[in-house]
Amino acid sequence: MTTDQYFLAVTAIQNKLHAYILSLLADPAAAQDVLQETNLVLIRKADDFQDGANFESWAYNTARFQVLAHLRDRKRDRLVLHEAFAEKLAPVAEVMAEETERRIQLLGGCVERLADEHKALLHKRYGKEVSITTLAEDHGKTTSAMKQVLYRIRNLLGACVEERLQEGATG
Repeated sequence: MTTDQYFLAVTAIQNKLHAYILSLLADPAAAQDVLQETNLVLIRKADDFQDGANFESWAYNTARFQVLAHLRDRKRDRLVLHEAFAEKLAPVAEVMAEETERRIQLLGGCVERLADEHKALLHKRYGKEVSITTLAEDHGKTTSAMKQVLYRIRNLLGACVEERLQEGATG
């Protein structure tokens, strides 16, 4: 793997690593800090990576050690995940991170299947973070009605993702 390929691999795995670390720590701020530390280690140890080895596995292992280091450093905090528990949770978190990445990909396809009006509503609400009250006013609806529309769209998307997951599992 060339240096450029290595750094592209580090960049490509960011979302998965973040989901993995977050599932182990359950603290978004700490997960972001540990992700940055993990990235530093991955960059520092680029020469240690063996060509032909599984990069994702290597990156997850590096992240796991960074989580354990974080937990060790935070032992004096009241609510800290025990290191042994984090060790046992790590393989499950890795699978969950992979599944989350797959669901995000499927969600993109499901959003594309929506009517243009629904896509525009989602973009305004979640992309531009327009308030529900403002959306309701813009569309001549009550706030409750707009909440219901968004709820139905989210349910459609959830059902679509689940259906596509099932198709992938059986197909």
